[in-house]
Amino acid sequence: MTGHEQIVGLCHGVFDVVHPGHLAHFKEAKSKCDLLVVSITSDRFVNKGPSRPFFDEAKRANFLASLEVVDYVFISDSPSAVESINLVKPRMYFKGSDYSNLDSDLTGKIYEEKIAVEKHDGNLCFTSGFTSSSTSIINSVLTPTDSPIRIWTDNFKKLYTPIEVSFWIDKLKDLHVSVIGETIIDGYTNCSALAKSSKDPILAFQILETNKYFGGILAIADSCSNWAKSTEVISVHGADYALHSKDIKAEYSYSLNCIEVPDRPTIYKHRFVDNSSGARVFEYYDFDAAPIEEKTEELLIRKIVSSCEDTKVVVAADYGHGMMTKNVITSIEKLKCFLAVNVQSNAGNRGFNTVSKWNQLDLLCLNGSELELEFRDKNLNYKEVVPSIMKSKGASFAVVTLGGKGMMVFGKSGQHCSIPALATKVVDKVGAGDSVLAISALLASQNAPIEIIALLCSVVASHEISHLGHVKGLSTIDMKRFVSSLLG
Repeated sequence: MTGHEQIVGLCHGVFDVVHPGHLAHFKEAKSKCDLLVVSITSDRFVNKGPSRPFFDEAKRANFLASLEVVDYVFISDSPSAVESINLVKPRMYFKGSDYSNLDSDLTGKIYEEKIAVEKHDGNLCFTSGFTSSSTSIINSVLTPTDSPIRIWTDNFKKLYTPIEVSFWIDKLKDLHVSVIGETIIDGYTNCSALAKSSKDPILAFQILETNKYFGGILAIADSCSNWAKSTEVISVHGADYALHSKDIKAEYSYSLNCIEVPDRPTIYKHRFVDNSSGARVFEYYDFDAAPIEEKTEELLIRKIVSSCEDTKVVVAADYGHGMMTKNVITSIEKLKCFLAVNVQSNAGNRGFNTVSKWNQLDLLCLNGSELELEFRDKNLNYKEVVPSIMKSKGASFAVVTLGGKGMMVFGKSGQHCSIPALATKVVDKVGAGDSVLAISALLASQNAPIEIIALLCSVVASHEISHLGHVKGLSTIDMKRFVSSLLG
């Protein structure tokens, strides 16, 4: 057009399944501007629940670009629309009528977008067409009625609404939590396969970049700090912890109350990952498997007793790498608080680390293979053995994770429920159990219904396994969005 400055309009969203509501939104927006630009959220920032987006970013962008009403499309590799607004500097930024009540936006992002638009002398505009939901279409039309997830969520919706689930999430925000266990650093080195070695029957690899993440008790604390009022870590680590932490970009929002032990390395679990397939080709542990020395043990017990005096919830993760001695365990069990425990079997303890070390707890969190080790039986009937072990430990709750088969949650008086695995794509299973321990501990401490514990455990686990290493636990808002998407 000539004679006046062209008016640029911007729409932003996921646009996973484009429906008539989207088309009406685009048409009304284009009628008010000369050029309509649409930015879409990249796959890694789509926080709408497991297996979302339904279509990847390239397919979504290509489809929108084929619409005559849309002039330009680009993929925004950002968690919000603010970056797109700052890039395009639109005169008009369009949102659907369902966003017109800014106070009803849980994320608070609409306010941020409004400020960004007005900073560039633009206006936030709301289209008036009818609205619909990609999520409801995916859940009701594109998800088979006989899929385990669909069946489970349909049954869940007969018991609870998203608002009721949000109520239990919000109950966690006043909790003060102490997490006790071993500090672990997780390392991932990407490598490229070259060929068979000329002199030995082994495959040679070229080393590429290495990334490190806070793991173990630090990953649990990070998750807890997203939902609780305060979180404190009580742990031990080596003098090399500072060197490891410098390599990690993530920041933590919990307090560290740790003992540095100069003659023990910080536990470092290093995986080598094939760059093309994502498969692990090698893994090594740098750690001291021996129990901590008596002097360190005494210092640790004093920290536990003094720091947890007024704590209502204690989360103990026993990775079997020498910190959780008999005396340390006894000191934790004597605390007057809700105690959640996970006893892990891994390559570093060769199955010698079982829940039999613990005598008294309130929540037991294990995976199926750890229970099999405990009972020396590969064909367990979980509905029988879990209530029995709960009774022996005085536990009111138990969570049993079963990998691709989902998980089971047990409550008082033997009540239980099962939930299928929500995620269809697994990038990294490391840390999924830690996230389940974190959320189940907090919810169980508030006596949440076992169905809600099962749902939220599955949500955080599906988020955790969607990327390498523990990047960042789900926020309260993102968890609510996951639930709304899943039940929508």
